[in-house]
Amino acid sequence: MKLTGSVLVLSCANIVAVANFYQQALQFIIVNQRSDGNGLQWLHLQNKDIVIMLEADNTVSVQPYNERSRLYLYSDDVDAFHHYLQAKGYAPETLRHTDYRTHEFDLHDPEGYKLTIGQRQLKE
Repeated sequence: MKLTGSVLVLSCANIVAVANFYQQALQFIIVNQRSDGNGLQWLHLQNKDIVIMLEADNTVSVQPYNERSRLYLYSDDVDAFHHYLQAKGYAPETLRHTDYRTHEFDLHDPEGYKLTIGQRQLKE
């Protein structure tokens, strides 16, 4: 018996705003969705091998970032991605080099979830 994968599921007070962010800022596409009489309830989003699911939950409110969790995404050109987000009007934080050999920056989605987008640095 073994685990074969994982999917991040985010509960969203405003699923439409969050879906727009992941589509427009991070280039995810909608793979599947479910709606009912109350509107959009669930989305399956994907960008290459990265899968995220969003679920509507009107019992939660938008919270400030929880320091114990974040989504870490890798890019093949973090500098270009940072510039792209700035040009689109988003507010990525300053690029930084880390002790664990990545070049990265942080960004928050409309629900307050923290995303870090990084690029592994080549060994010198």
